[in-house]
Amino acid sequence: MNRRARQGVALGWGEGLPCLQPERLRPAGGLSPMLAVPETVSLDDSEAVTSRVFERRSLTAVVRELSVVANARGMWAVTRQWLIIAMSVAFVVQVDRWWAWLLAAVFISTRQHALLSLVHEASHHHLLTNRFANDFLADVLCAFPMNITTAGYRKEHAEHHRYVNTPKDPYWRTAQRDSAWIFPRTRWGAARVLLGDMVGVFTLSHLKIMIPWSFTGRMMGKGGPPPSGAEKVRYTLWMLGLVAFLTLTGGWLHYLLLWSVPSLTLMMMAFRIRAVVEHPFTPASEDETHETRDVESPTWFERFFIAPFNAGYHLSHHLFPSVPYYHLPALHEQLKRTGLYRPGENHFRTYLLGEQSAWSFMTSAAKK
Repeated sequence: MNRRARQGVALGWGEGLPCLQPERLRPAGGLSPMLAVPETVSLDDSEAVTSRVFERRSLTAVVRELSVVANARGMWAVTRQWLIIAMSVAFVVQVDRWWAWLLAAVFISTRQHALLSLVHEASHHHLLTNRFANDFLADVLCAFPMNITTAGYRKEHAEHHRYVNTPKDPYWRTAQRDSAWIFPRTRWGAARVLLGDMVGVFTLSHLKIMIPWSFTGRMMGKGGPPPSGAEKVRYTLWMLGLVAFLTLTGGWLHYLLLWSVPSLTLMMMAFRIRAVVEHPFTPASEDETHETRDVESPTWFERFFIAPFNAGYHLSHHLFPSVPYYHLPALHEQLKRTGLYRPGENHFRTYLLGEQSAWSFMTSAAKK
């Protein structure tokens, strides 16, 4: 591999993928948008749906430094989620009271949300520098447990980055079909949607969202690319291992009440809060900085329950997707100097607390 190609791999452009080489991705401003996800066709300024008005040239050097993936951080991120999950299950086995089951379900739902965030990181090849290892780790310990696949998620997520808030954006299309994703609302209207998530009212609509990401959905041709041979082998072995483990340990009830139910209720409530803060789900404008938002200072509670792995820096992520989650705060600080942030529109302080919170915006329909 030549020097230019090695540099491209380090920045997440991809090895052996001509559509991802910097020279093929050069917008008018002079700096590549540095998408870290594989594309089936080249992406350049002539193909962009919305004009890219943000000037990236001045941040070239710093973004290159921030786009380096640290393998140890990716592996530790995955490991600590499963440590919390294991301790939660052990707590239930030890205490075995109704309130212990409920408390463990809440904690596990937050780590399920974190696993989804790690699938997102893996879709950009941010977990491990080796692409096969990146997808293997993400599938076995993050995606398969959530009944999705890394490659299936990656396909739709790449389309989302390319066509954000347009009819070609799969997330935007979902929001247009389901009014529960449209905010702002009144306080009661927002609470009603989130309570509906909590008790499973929207479970079927959430499952429809995940069908294109799932192994079964891909096998049926309902979303992502057909599974590769390697994916089929590891998914089959993973499913056989799960069934054997639950049967031998008698853990089917624990799996149902501590994993399946929380993943379709409590986790989806947190997922919705994060998603409706990330994007307005209104038609795209000529200015890309209108299409997504940053939450700069979420509380520890919000980071644990709503925005794991710096998910609040979503505008920063969309502008420079090659930057892994642990470098997004530094990228955000650089972006603050550009004057692109507009408080209350594409920038909030927290998710839930105070007048400068995203919640204040999400419940502002009555005021407007």
